[in-house]
Amino acid sequence: MDYGKRPDGMPKGSGYFGEIKRPDGNVMTEISIGVGLNGKETQIPLIVPTLNKQELDALMKNDPKSKDFMKRIPPSIIDKAVDHAVQRMKQNKSPYAEEGEKFAVPK
Repeated sequence: MDYGKRPDGMPKGSGYFGEIKRPDGNVMTEISIGVGLNGKETQIPLIVPTLNKQELDALMKNDPKSKDFMKRIPPSIIDKAVDHAVQRMKQNKSPYAEEGEKFAVPK
């Protein structure tokens, strides 16, 4: 499935939870943001396996394309995304889900 491209031009994947249906009928898989890591801007996914249901719901209720999207995101989501990315990068892995990495959606 073609989910479009990340800001760095790489194709988006199905993410850690696969397709998540949003209330507006669209689906979300990754939602990339840029953060400063190791002295440079790095793209990471906001949707990571450590999110709880309330955090995932907060992402679903906000349109990632809106200008004030980041202002509406709880800091805990960004913290978890950064922590997850740092841990994966320490293991020489991409911060994004790789083929076969799937987790159950939090309930």
